[in-house]
Amino acid sequence: MGVNDGADSAYYLSLGYRVLGIEANPALADRLKDRFARELLGQQYILLNAGIAATEGQLDFWVSDVSEWSSFNREIASRNGTPHRPVTIPTRRFASVVAEFGVPLYCKIDIEGNDRLCLTDLTLETTPSYVSIEMSHPDADDDLELLRKLGYTRYKIVSQVTRAQPIPLLMTMGYRLPTFFNRALRYSTRKAFGVGTKDGWRFQLGSSGPFGEDTPGSWHPYDHVRRTWEALRDIDARFGTRGLAEWFDIHAAR
Repeated sequence: MGVNDGADSAYYLSLGYRVLGIEANPALADRLKDRFARELLGQQYILLNAGIAATEGQLDFWVSDVSEWSSFNREIASRNGTPHRPVTIPTRRFASVVAEFGVPLYCKIDIEGNDRLCLTDLTLETTPSYVSIEMSHPDADDDLELLRKLGYTRYKIVSQVTRAQPIPLLMTMGYRLPTFFNRALRYSTRKAFGVGTKDGWRFQLGSSGPFGEDTPGSWHPYDHVRRTWEALRDIDARFGTRGLAEWFDIHAAR
C-alpha cells in the first residue's frame, strides 16, 4: 500500500508474484495504469485507486508536491511548507480489501499516517506470512505490540536508505561528530548504500528493497527489536534537528 511510482511493484512482479497495489493519489494511479498496462491486462497486477481509512465512503486527500508525503493528514502533506492541494477520493477499510482479494503472502504498509489502521483491521486468521510497516519514530511501540498480538514472532528494523539493520551505538557516535563531518558521513552512506542490487535487480533510492526471508540480516525476537526502536527514538530526542535523517521499516514474520 502506497504504490507511489511503482518501483516496489515492479520488483515483486519480476519475481513472478501476483500483486495488488493500493494508491490513493489519482494522478499517480493514472501513471501506474500506463506503466503496468500489460500486467493489468493479464491480471498479474491489480490496482485500486482508493485510500485506506477508518470508514468506507469518500474523504479529502491531500496531494503533496513531494508525492511520498501525500496523506489524509494535512500536516504530513505540507511538512516543510510543501505545496499541497485536496482531492476527494474513495476510501476502503483494509479489512474489506482482504475480504475481497484474500490474504497476501506479504503486505507492505507505507501510507503516511493511516498505516496503523491496516494492522488494527487484521485478525489472527487474516495475517500475512510477512508484513512491513514504516516505523513511527515516536510511537512504534504501539505497532510492535499490535504485531505481537497478531502472532508475529520474528522482527527486523531495516533502513530505507542503507537497506541494512541499524546499529544504534554507531549512529549515536556519528551524531557526536561536528555538524560538517556528520553530514558528510550521512551523505557518503547514502551514496554508498542508497542503490543496491539483488539477483540482478537494481533497487533505486526510495524503493523498499527485498522482503520476507530476503531482507538483510538476522531475525530478532520482540524484545530485541523494541530496544532497537527505543534507541533510535532516543537519538531523535537527544539530537533534535540533527537526529534521524532517514526512515526505517519494521519487518515482521510469523
